[in-house]
Amino acid sequence: MGFLPLFDNDWVGDYPSHMSLEVSSPTNHSIRSFDHLTEGYERNPQSRLRIAILGAPGSGKSTLSSGLLYFSKLFLFKVDMVPEVAKWHFYKGSDFSKPEFEIQKYQEQKDLEDIYPSELDILICEAPVIISAVYSCYYLGEEHPVSQQLLRDAEIEKERYTHFIVSRKLVRFEGFGRNESEDQSDELHAMTIKILEQLKLNYVVLNRYDEHIPLQVLSMFGAISKRLNS
Repeated sequence: MGFLPLFDNDWVGDYPSHMSLEVSSPTNHSIRSFDHLTEGYERNPQSRLRIAILGAPGSGKSTLSSGLLYFSKLFLFKVDMVPEVAKWHFYKGSDFSKPEFEIQKYQEQKDLEDIYPSELDILICEAPVIISAVYSCYYLGEEHPVSQQLLRDAEIEKERYTHFIVSRKLVRFEGFGRNESEDQSDELHAMTIKILEQLKLNYVVLNRYDEHIPLQVLSMFGAISKRLNS
């Protein structure tokens, strides 16, 4: 699976007949459209989304986040994506087994999210801060003091997001870049759902991925809609 290229590689010069390019002044919020990619959708200029993407290791969070970023940019939204700091720690060889590590990771993820400007139309969080509660409950147990603290923090910080998505095996599991096995990943998925339910959050579970999914998600969340004449 992959993303459709923004431009075909077999042409230069004039735009091909299957692609239209429309650029208008920023005052009317119209978009530059690539009709072969945007499928007749147009942007909602009033959009303000803070999308939290949760999921077990290897479930496709990065794939989904990248797809949403790519397609959001096609509609000229002011958009950015917050990466997952746990990946950096994995590559650095950090000790994930220490109970205080989840507290550290939570604070680092929160500090990173807080860097991004509030005027963004869409902010995609590949690993929202509440995910630390999931991992601490899984590895330390739900009654551990660290887990209890992170659950309290999650109750507060959940308000920073407008929508929650759980990715579920959108891509084939790969062991590279993560500590968990595929069986552990399945158990973490179950814990993710349990914590979201405990926090009384509405969420969407995605079980597959293709090039249409980002458009469907953006449409479902009200960022784009079909043009009346499409």
